[in-house]
Amino acid sequence: MLVAFVGFAGGGEASAGPARAFADQSLSKHSDDAWTVKLSKSGEKIRSVPALSRGHGSYEAFLSLRGAAEISGSGKVPVDAAVVSTGFQVSCQWQMDGVNVGITAGPTAQMSISYPPAVVLGAQVMPNISTTLKNGVSVDVPFGQKALAGPAAGVRLDGVRVEISGCVGARPAVRAYVRVAMTTKANDNTFNLYGKPHLL
Repeated sequence: MLVAFVGFAGGGEASAGPARAFADQSLSKHSDDAWTVKLSKSGEKIRSVPALSRGHGSYEAFLSLRGAAEISGSGKVPVDAAVVSTGFQVSCQWQMDGVNVGITAGPTAQMSISYPPAVVLGAQVMPNISTTLKNGVSVDVPFGQKALAGPAAGVRLDGVRVEISGCVGARPAVRAYVRVAMTTKANDNTFNLYGKPHLL
């Protein structure tokens, strides 16, 4: 199975009915050093379209998401660094044997993300990430991450195209996530916010 993510800017998405929008979410946690950490997920949308490849078990959609984090309060130890990342977890019930997976041919499912432009002001975007999908196992696909230079930071991606080929047995599922990792001289903390799963 092949899963590919390609970013698009603006409204150049294929037409296939309205996008499904999902509720914004937020979550507050307290770090081991008594900092208050707020994670938020907003602007999550999925627009499913007929797969361009028209292959058996092929699915295509455009995904949008913003993830953000804010650190506040009076912690006992200063924060040395923190990074917010956002992306989707993707799963396929099972994939066809012997399917051509594009760059890497073989029976395993492959996933890749490519989000141009290569230079994004102030943000780190990971182009050409690939991973192997296994039957009944979900994988985290990071869309982007940004270090907190101040108390808050966020990453927004709009209209990222996902194409999944060779996924049979059930429609593939995706679930948004926002993650913040922070470090002090005393502790490392990582907090996660998950959206609800949706079928493509």
